[in-house]
Amino acid sequence: MKRMIWYEWKRIWGSRLTQFAVLGCALFLSFSVWSNIRLISATDADGQTVTGLEAVQAQKESRKEVTLDQETVDALVDEYLGYTDDPAASSDDRELAYLSEEMYVKWYLPNQPVLHLIAGAYRSYPEQRNDSMRDVLLQSRGNDFYEARKERVWENLEDAVSRGEITAAEADWWNAEDDAVGEAAYGFNRAWWELINSTSLIILVMLVICIGTAPVFAGEYQSKCDSLLLSMRYGKSRLILAKLTSSFLFSTVVYWGCMGLFAGIYLAVMGTDGWNLPVQALCENISISYDLTSLQACGLVLVMGYVLTLGLVGVVLLLSSLMKNPYGVVITSFLFLFMPLFLSMNRGGYLWKHFLGLLPEKIADFGFGSYMVYSIGGLTVTWPAAAMIVNGVCAVLLSGLAYGFFRRHQVNK
Repeated sequence: MKRMIWYEWKRIWGSRLTQFAVLGCALFLSFSVWSNIRLISATDADGQTVTGLEAVQAQKESRKEVTLDQETVDALVDEYLGYTDDPAASSDDRELAYLSEEMYVKWYLPNQPVLHLIAGAYRSYPEQRNDSMRDVLLQSRGNDFYEARKERVWENLEDAVSRGEITAAEADWWNAEDDAVGEAAYGFNRAWWELINSTSLIILVMLVICIGTAPVFAGEYQSKCDSLLLSMRYGKSRLILAKLTSSFLFSTVVYWGCMGLFAGIYLAVMGTDGWNLPVQALCENISISYDLTSLQACGLVLVMGYVLTLGLVGVVLLLSSLMKNPYGVVITSFLFLFMPLFLSMNRGGYLWKHFLGLLPEKIADFGFGSYMVYSIGGLTVTWPAAAMIVNGVCAVLLSGLAYGFFRRHQVNK
C-alpha cells in the first residue's frame, strides 16, 4: 500500500503543469507579502511619513499595548478633549481632528487606533454616523465604556436580523455569547491583521490543488490505462485508495506549505507582537463577539481554509472519476470555484446566505464581524464551525463516491 501511495504521489508531482502552478503560487504569495509591506505607511516621531519596514518599526514604537479598562478610557478621552480645548494645541480643522498640526502628528496619530476603538463603542448608529470623533466623545464623556459597547453589539445584531442574516433567536444566542468577551485591548499586531484579512488568497491555493488532483482518475481514462489498472489484483481496492490518499496528502502539503510560507514571511518580517491581543483589536469594529486572541483567530482562519480546501478536493475527485478528460475537470472545477465569487451574500434571503456560506470559496467573504450562524434543532454553531463540518463530511462522502464510480465504470468505451 505504501508503495502504491508513493507511486501515485510521484505521478501527481510529475506533471509540469502542477510543478509550475505550485511554484507560481508560492512566488505570488511571497510577492503579495512584499507589496503589502511596501504599502504600509506611518508617521515617525519626527513627523515624517515613512513606508515599508520603516513604517512597521515606527508603528511598533508608537503603538504600545493598552488595556481599555474604564479608567484608561476616561483618561484618554479627557486627554484628547483637553487638547481640543487648549488654544495652543487645537485648531478648527476637522481633518486634523481639531488639533494643531504638531499635536496631530506627535500625539494623535500614535493614539489614533485606540481613540477609534473608543469612539466606535460610543458612536450610535445611525444618529452619530457622520459626527466627528470629538463630537462623539464630548457627548459620551464619562459614560460606561462596556455598557456602550454592549449597546453597539445589540444594534449590530438587530441590523443583522433586519438584513435576514440571522433570526431573532440567533441574535439572542450571540448576545449571550458576547458576555464571554473580556476587556478590550490594543497594541501593535499588524502581522496578524494582514494574515486574517488575506482569506481571498486561499482561493489561489485552492486553484493550484485543483490542477494537481484533476488528472487522478480522468488521466487514466485519457491514457486508456483504466482497463489495465482495474484488472490488476488490487486495482479495484488498494490502488484506488492509494490515489485518494495521495490526493489528500498532496493537498495537505501544498496548502500548509503555501500558507505556511505566506504566514512565516509576515511574522518573520513584522514580528509576532500582539499575538495575545483580543480579536477586537484587529479593527475598529469593537462589537465583534468572538472571544479569541489574534493568534487563535489566525489559526481558526487557516484551519478553516484547510478543511474547506479538502471539501473542494472531494468535488474535484468526484468530477475526475466521472469525466474522461483532465482539462474538463480543471475547467469545471474552476467554474465551481469562481462563479459563486460573483454571488453576493448581501442579497437573497436567510437560506440563500447560509447556503453560499458553506461553499469553499466563500471563505473570501468571512470576517469576524459577521454574525451568521447555523441552527439545527437546539444546536447553534458559528459560520466557521458549520463550514468546516459540512466540507469535512463532503470530503469523505465525495471521495467515497469517486472510489465507487471509478471502480464500477465500464472500460474500453
